[in-house]
Amino acid sequence: MTTSVDTRLLAIYLNDHVAGATVGVQRIRRMAKAYEGTVVGEAISPLVAQLEDERAWLIRCVHRLDIPVRAYKVVGASLAERVGRLTLNGHVSRTSPLSALLEVELLRGAVTGKKSGWQTLQAQGADLGLDAGLVADLDGLVAQADQQVRVLSDLLEVLHARVFRRRSPDGGE
Repeated sequence: MTTSVDTRLLAIYLNDHVAGATVGVQRIRRMAKAYEGTVVGEAISPLVAQLEDERAWLIRCVHRLDIPVRAYKVVGASLAERVGRLTLNGHVSRTSPLSALLEVELLRGAVTGKKSGWQTLQAQGADLGLDAGLVADLDGLVAQADQQVRVLSDLLEVLHARVFRRRSPDGGE
């Protein structure tokens, strides 16, 4: 690739996004399973396939740019995601009502970061020699990220209204 873009920095940037996408896919798969049958599960389940497809697209793009995917970054991020699940949330043996709220907040932040990555590729597309098909894909990926942020923001509104309510010892409100 002959370009005015610093390919060393681009490789670091894109590999960080591949690692983030890997963690995002792992997190949303686990969340979809853990929250199946709940308002959280209903909202995020459709996003699983989208995030999987986006990660695959990103890896194809990285390969088209002749940039190697750094396995150590992907593995390191995966391990960090698993350790992150151990976060103390006020409950030792069961899931805290805060867990869903915090996970959805993290997911929305990750989607916002992902959107920025798509926009960066759009901005650098000409210098990178991205073909028209990839640029068109990026337009769709940005729009999809906007929709995902809306879904997650709507879900957060629901969770904000529920999470901090006191519950009686029998589980009622």
